[in-house]
Amino acid sequence: MAKILVVEDNEDILNLVKIILEVNNHDVLTASDGHEAIKLMENKPDLVLLDIMMPGMSGWDVLDIIRSRDKWKNTPVIALTALAQKKDIETGVKKHVDGYIVKPFEKKELLNIINKVLGEHPNK
Repeated sequence: MAKILVVEDNEDILNLVKIILEVNNHDVLTASDGHEAIKLMENKPDLVLLDIMMPGMSGWDVLDIIRSRDKWKNTPVIALTALAQKKDIETGVKKHVDGYIVKPFEKKELLNIINKVLGEHPNK
């Protein structure tokens, strides 16, 4: 069981992902914006599922903050976004996301990528 922070401004998607993760025995923290996400990082999640297009502070801004702090920089982050163009995925690679899921997504795809990333970060 992992502690997963889900950052998503769409309440329906946030609740769907939360249910999927809880049914699969994960402990879930939720944030509906970037500022709330940064506060919840103090809970030391094992993984962050991060929406990119959010009002105010984008997911890329949140990721930059996570990667800039020593205590969080090794936390795996999976982008969960509708941004599906090649340039968007390249931005994710440059910013060192550990996974990239394009909305809409399949439950199986979500769980497979989460399990893969958590398996690559056994200390988390």
